[in-house]
Amino acid sequence: MYRLFIGLLCLLVISGCANTTVSEPSPTASVPYPAYPVEPIPTNPAASYPGPDSSGQSQATLFFYIAEPVRVSDSQIQGGGPPQVPIRVINLSRNNAVIADTVVGADGQFVAPLRDVAAGDSVAIIFNEQVSSAFTREQLQPFSVQVLPSGELVMSSVVVAP
Repeated sequence: MYRLFIGLLCLLVISGCANTTVSEPSPTASVPYPAYPVEPIPTNPAASYPGPDSSGQSQATLFFYIAEPVRVSDSQIQGGGPPQVPIRVINLSRNNAVIADTVVGADGQFVAPLRDVAAGDSVAIIFNEQVSSAFTREQLQPFSVQVLPSGELVMSSVVVAP
């Protein structure tokens, strides 16, 4: 009797497993994958990143540059930055030797003498913290390209061409 019940139970399990049907997904699905909702980008300029500037200075003008190419034969170095910012032109390749101290003009341009450089030297402009400025180190640090071991902020640099 015991064998009859076990045989009947096995027969039920085997027949139950053999008749299961699994529905396969259709190869022509009507819903594209993935279906995420798309939210429009806000166009309100008052709420745009990085937000309103409370200091009165425009952050878009806090960039510095050196006009390239700079050649060994040039007697001046030119570039630009925020108006009235004191800068120092240095030779990074010669132990940060000071080439010139100047201030960016009201038009956002500067011109400084270029001397004691050789082809392949790296010349840079740094923020001159020793002279009073409308900008603080904290305002300019995010726009610097390097911080020297002495703590000075390198705002732009260029390699001198032959």
